[in-house]
Amino acid sequence: MEELVDYLADIVEPTLAEFELHPGSRRHGFLACVATFHAVDYLAYPRKSAGLRQKWRRESRDFAIVDEVAHAFKHVVTPSVGNPRLKAADVRWGPPAQWGSAAWGYSRWSGPDGGVEVEGVDEDLLNVVRRAVAFLQSLPVTGTPK
Repeated sequence: MEELVDYLADIVEPTLAEFELHPGSRRHGFLACVATFHAVDYLAYPRKSAGLRQKWRRESRDFAIVDEVAHAFKHVVTPSVGNPRLKAADVRWGPPAQWGSAAWGYSRWSGPDGGVEVEGVDEDLLNVVRRAVAFLQSLPVTGTPK
């Protein structure tokens, strides 16, 4: 568990903070998803993480979305977990919902820089990552939320 706590503090939380500074950046969104997803490896080590990954996906919809986004960017299309059709191109910048820049069906009230939108997810990616990180921070040693 100490490895997970250190990983969250040293890698995940600063990466999330950078995404918060650049909420419209697909790159920062992707990096936040990759860093957040790989927390599963730190709690599972030295065992394989597949079983814990599936458990967390069932317990946290936000972790499942983070997993899909991270793998869509890594593999161009998600492998056969969750949404096998999510493509990296389905994760895009959404313009801010303000006069002159709003785009019907894409814009959200996400601030002056817009946000990162995921096809099929009716919420800004930054909020999803925040909740996935909170889920990870709530885990005791067993990998089950408090």
